[in-house]
Amino acid sequence: MMRRVSGLLFSLSKPLLVAVFIFCPPLEAQRRSVPSPSSFPDMDSSLGTTTRARSFSISGVVADAQSHVRIDGVRVDLQGLTGGVLATAFTSGNGNFQFNNIRPGSYELVFEEPGYDDDREHLEIDGPILGIMVGLRRMGPGAGAEGGPTVSVRQLSIPQKARDAMSKAMSLLYQKSDYPASIKQFQRAIQVYPDYYEAYAQMGLAYMRNKDAAQSEKALRKSMDLSEEHYPDALFLLAALFSSARRFADAEPLARKAVELDPKSWHAQSELAQALLGLKRANEAEQYAQAAVKLEPDNALLALLMADVHIQLGNAPALLDDLNNYLKLAPNGRFAPQVRQQRDQVQQRLQNTRATPAASPSSPRDNP
Repeated sequence: MMRRVSGLLFSLSKPLLVAVFIFCPPLEAQRRSVPSPSSFPDMDSSLGTTTRARSFSISGVVADAQSHVRIDGVRVDLQGLTGGVLATAFTSGNGNFQFNNIRPGSYELVFEEPGYDDDREHLEIDGPILGIMVGLRRMGPGAGAEGGPTVSVRQLSIPQKARDAMSKAMSLLYQKSDYPASIKQFQRAIQVYPDYYEAYAQMGLAYMRNKDAAQSEKALRKSMDLSEEHYPDALFLLAALFSSARRFADAEPLARKAVELDPKSWHAQSELAQALLGLKRANEAEQYAQAAVKLEPDNALLALLMADVHIQLGNAPALLDDLNNYLKLAPNGRFAPQVRQQRDQVQQRLQNTRATPAASPSSPRDNP
């Protein structure tokens, strides 16, 4: 039987969670070098500052180097410098991969996919490395032929100068967190290629991080107009902006359309769940939160999204599972102390409920 949660002071900030969700790399990100451990200061991580045996997470995206279409099912091996395979992962439908609990040291990531040249990335791990972008190149002169991602006429028409400015902007945005400088580079890309809706969308994110909501909305709406509302990133980013301002009724249809356009986007699924939670529609939100978790099972923040859902539903056993899942994925994450405290409170409440004996009939000696 479901036990309802009463008086639980679980107070994670919704705008903070929304902001963290959208800090992951976008669909059209260009290939760039591995970011430094401090590149994503707002991301939750497993950085252990008080324990001797520190461990970290590595995550990234694999895409076709020419079309920038993300590739599903790529084998990613984590190797030590001696050549032994320490762990293996396969990219999801969005081209995402992730390794957790990696100790400091020197490693190589090896990427293998039929029809593409193998790729190697050297890593020096002394902190979490998030947002690695890897572009695989197709083998031989038939690159782009049957079986691989296709390149649209529009993609071929984007001038190299615009692509270069876009690449610089992405590096400034995701690796260096230099939002004003990234905005200037996005503007240069747009000046060269005015229909560059991907640049408008990412510029909207840069404005969002720079706490300029008005300019963020303007850029994201321009991206939507240029793409005729067929670019999911612009839709879920604008939904995130609205949810952070508690404009949930405005966010919900945008996030829903993003899910329709790209049902394999955990960003879109999670933003729709956030908007529905804001509208007090937890039963619907649970469906999309679960879909996001299925797409990105190692994302600790999605465990907190599930926790928010189960708080609103009053499902204490499920909430306990969510909090334990977060602590399993990010035992030293930025929310870990608060989550651990709430986990202990929920656990104690459930134990007290189970320990409360049912009312027993009066004994004969109690009767007159």
